[in-house]
Amino acid sequence: MSNIKLVPTGVPNLDTVMGGGIPVYSLNIVAGQPGTGKTILVQQMLFNHIRTNSAGKALYLTTLSEPTLKVVRYMQCFSFFDAEVFGERVIYQDIGPFIRQHSLAELADYILNLVEKHQPQVLAIDSFKAIRDLSTDVSEFRRFCYDLSVRLASARCTAFLLGEYDRSDIAEGAEFAVADGILYLNIALQEGEQSRFLQVYKLRGRASEMVPCPFIITEHGVRVLTSMLSLKRRETALEAEKQEISTGIAGLDAILRGGIPGGRSILLSGVSGTGKTTLALQFLIHGAQQGEKGLIISFEETAARLHQIAQGFGWNSKELEAKGLLRIVFIAQTDIRVEEHLELMVQEVERFQPARIVMDSFSVFLHKVKDLGVQREKTFQVATLVQRAGAVGLLISNIPAGDAHRLSRFGVEETVLDGTIILSTEILGLQRKRYLEVYKMRASDHVAGRHRMEIRKQGLEVFFLSVMEAGATETTAPQALTFSPLKAIVPTGILYGSAWLVRGDQGVGKTTLTQQFAMEGLRLGESVLYLTTDAPAYLLRPQMEVFGSNIESYLESGHLRILDTHATAGEDFIDLTDMDRFLYDIERHLRLIPKPCRLIIDSLTPLAIQYKINDFISFIERKNRLLRRLDVALLDTILIKTLDENVLYSLLNSYDTVLDVYIPNWGEMGQAGQGFRALQVRKARGTIADTRPFPYTIRAGKGVVVQENFYGDK
Repeated sequence: MSNIKLVPTGVPNLDTVMGGGIPVYSLNIVAGQPGTGKTILVQQMLFNHIRTNSAGKALYLTTLSEPTLKVVRYMQCFSFFDAEVFGERVIYQDIGPFIRQHSLAELADYILNLVEKHQPQVLAIDSFKAIRDLSTDVSEFRRFCYDLSVRLASARCTAFLLGEYDRSDIAEGAEFAVADGILYLNIALQEGEQSRFLQVYKLRGRASEMVPCPFIITEHGVRVLTSMLSLKRRETALEAEKQEISTGIAGLDAILRGGIPGGRSILLSGVSGTGKTTLALQFLIHGAQQGEKGLIISFEETAARLHQIAQGFGWNSKELEAKGLLRIVFIAQTDIRVEEHLELMVQEVERFQPARIVMDSFSVFLHKVKDLGVQREKTFQVATLVQRAGAVGLLISNIPAGDAHRLSRFGVEETVLDGTIILSTEILGLQRKRYLEVYKMRASDHVAGRHRMEIRKQGLEVFFLSVMEAGATETTAPQALTFSPLKAIVPTGILYGSAWLVRGDQGVGKTTLTQQFAMEGLRLGESVLYLTTDAPAYLLRPQMEVFGSNIESYLESGHLRILDTHATAGEDFIDLTDMDRFLYDIERHLRLIPKPCRLIIDSLTPLAIQYKINDFISFIERKNRLLRRLDVALLDTILIKTLDENVLYSLLNSYDTVLDVYIPNWGEMGQAGQGFRALQVRKARGTIADTRPFPYTIRAGKGVVVQENFYGDK
């Protein structure tokens, strides 16, 4: 079976729609109402043919619709028009006068004589319908059409007959019966705006696309928009999906178990003000900083505005843009034309080859589209574009404030896309809290549920901690921990990886004990993360220096970090009014400090007073579970009468060892030493301890000194 030779039209994307081009020596009708672009389309094809064929010629015959002078004048406005070949290789001739005075048979002879004279490879007659309108004999016109088609093919000429036809004419007109190809152009109202469409009704010998394709007319002529065809079906990109792309957002990658697989499209939804643009921009900036190209199609914020937002977080987006790692394409909402700009996205992705793509916002892009089927189709096409690029796409969806429980703007996006991340806010007390939830992540493990987040000066952070992240998978045995007051009381030794609670009344030495615990660790080359809630850090430092060490040297080396819940703390401020943020900040500092580390909170009392009892107990259980590591020892203090006895057990259950420091009545116990403070192990999980009370004194420069031989059996 021989292949049919094709004549390329040179019109962007039209050859794709037509299966490669126009069959050579074929007779084709370009139909459509006035103003649809028929003349421009055919003129463009003629000049393109001349441009690609050095010896080629084209003949353009006008009839009774538009005079040649007007046609030429307006065609000069387009870039495809070439004045150098006009009149020599692209020949215009008005056959209107001949049509008025001669029969159809004579007209056929006249046209063929012109073809024989000029030897064109391509012929256009505009308008052919004008010839039919002047004919009063249907049979004669049919013979004319048949005769013309046969003789033009014999003359090895590819012909285009233009006419102001309606769709009904296609079924009735004799010229359509003999035509090898039929292109129908029309203007239709689509989603509130007038759009042009081209449809291949017929094309002999070719597997052409039959669906109406939108097209635009620019200074370069006609451009057919084929994104609906090129994005018709997804192509698997297994290699891309094996690679997880980090979001660069603290906490989110842990929730996603590493990142987002390549080729995935994620819906990022939320009401106004939840941080969608910030998250998306941070996602792009992080990738660009790692050498991964990022593309943002913005329908809301201009490039200048996006640069300003980035600058506010300390991100140098302009530098990344200058290096070719970031590209911003802004399209005003009022200018959005869905098909045209979807085609633009395809071109941008093909040229820029981004690894990360953001649409801000997808809901604005489709705001004129009311049909759910079209919304689903366009969502699928954008997802296909992202998948074929092997990129990760974030499509932002603006949810109406009055319907905050919706997952998306239109209700179809979340079913088509690979994942859904929801940003939300909630009023708690007098404060509005932000939350992030990975609602869906197709075929990918992730942590379910809402997680607190905040937008800070360095960007967005998600307050998420996991036991795995905290090092719970380590299998090595914990190392021994030295603490002199317990040397004799706990003969089997103290280990890292344990949680300790010190209870006592005011003035019995709880803070002294914690400072001593810290200083002994620092002297051994260990690290200390000290959180002070009862007194500001500037009072704590001189108290610790009483133990005879230079605190500043430990601070400068990074082995000591003092966190403060008081406003004077500056960068080391910890907000204890927000449990999620409080815990997240502690873990963030703990992650950075050298190990092994002694983590001290002195004290828990302000937290216990501020929060509901059940919330406080839950927080302590979560804190100890998440911060417990084999190279970290936890030591907390609390006023002994802060909690009622009926809830005390729940608190103590979160600790391995509980120490009470108090002033007992030694006389009642049959022992000398009335008035001495006592230290007593109330609970010891996983170790052997002497649970009798031991008196102690506090000595300057030494701290708590326990009378180890008090019972005479040491």
